[in-house]
Amino acid sequence: MENALQNQLDNVKSFSEFKPKDEFNINLDFDGKIYLGNNYYYNLINVWQPDVILNFANAPVRVDITNPVKNDVNIFYISHKAKNVVIENLKLYVYLNCPINFNKITAICNTAVGVKIRNCHIEIISENATNLTGIINLGNQSTLLSDKGDNLIAEKNFINIKIINRSKNISSVCGFNNNFANSILVKDNFIYTYNIGYGKNQTSTGIYTDGKFGRFINNNIKANGSHNTGNETQQAFTYGFINDGSYNFLEGNNIVGEWGGQCIGLENKGGYAKVSGNKILSTHTIKGRSIRNYSQCSLFYGNIITSTSRNPRLFEQNGSYCIFNNNLLEGLQGTEIYKSSVGIYAAEESATGNIIFNNIIKNVCDCGIFMHKNTGKVKDNLFITYPDCTQFKEISTVADLKLLNKLNEANIKSVY
Repeated sequence: MENALQNQLDNVKSFSEFKPKDEFNINLDFDGKIYLGNNYYYNLINVWQPDVILNFANAPVRVDITNPVKNDVNIFYISHKAKNVVIENLKLYVYLNCPINFNKITAICNTAVGVKIRNCHIEIISENATNLTGIINLGNQSTLLSDKGDNLIAEKNFINIKIINRSKNISSVCGFNNNFANSILVKDNFIYTYNIGYGKNQTSTGIYTDGKFGRFINNNIKANGSHNTGNETQQAFTYGFINDGSYNFLEGNNIVGEWGGQCIGLENKGGYAKVSGNKILSTHTIKGRSIRNYSQCSLFYGNIITSTSRNPRLFEQNGSYCIFNNNLLEGLQGTEIYKSSVGIYAAEESATGNIIFNNIIKNVCDCGIFMHKNTGKVKDNLFITYPDCTQFKEISTVADLKLLNKLNEANIKSVY
């Protein structure tokens, strides 16, 4: 079948606006493919020309994939030659009802510098287990110099990515994936991911980045694992946001990991991060970590950090030389629901040289701050708990073996 949209795009000139007016229905039967890294990628729509505006306000794009997928697939592929391209007002609907596979299906794959993706509506729905990504921005190598995918702006987009049937096969769902590209801006987006599965091999992630100097501002991010009762560890794992890069700013976001066997709001592994003014939640899970930090030299301040987990660690600190201040931490369950609960957990030897001050820690029943002896300076924190939590300790250390054992993750079991 002739690809009418591709034919029109091939005739677009640089420094012009392309504004189609017809709906496009595209299938997977085509011959083009691009070699990236060690894999062949099937690209349904290729964008090659630099400095063009692609305005799809009057032209929705629908893609049905029912045949077996043998390679990774990009619905839109932006070549590294297509610098400064703008894709706006795109309505892209992808539906998969093909056999279970381990390939990646991506709505938009960008490898060009200075691209803008704005006000787009992107949906991928798969009946069976696979690996799905809304937008992937490929830098391909970690460097402080200019690289592919740098300076991307993604703003005011709606991204909805789902696997809707259960499978024990490995599968991952990700709303936005930034691969080593630097200096990007991701703001004012709604990102929702959903995966249904049996455990850690099935994951749902809102945003992932390992690039440098990124800014992530005012996004509404929800990663869902489909298990709304939150009482089993044998469910899909969810991550609202994973930061693996350095010097990234997260400001004013609503970040949620929900409905899974393990739910993490923010997983921070990247050094020199600034995390401020966010609302971060881990909910409907037996194993909730609102923030889990492994990085060094990062700042966390002015955040609202909550959880409905049965075993919440509102802030788990495994990193060093971080400052954690002026945050509100609150457990949202009652005493009859908790199996264990702690506000700040910093029990590992790696958690050294930190400063923890001026935080409010509410409604956890076991301990406000549980730490290693070398965690750092801890002062001027306010602790509030339920009246019936008579064994509650504001601050304790790993020398308290009874409390150490109760808070041990190995003891977290499903509740039937």
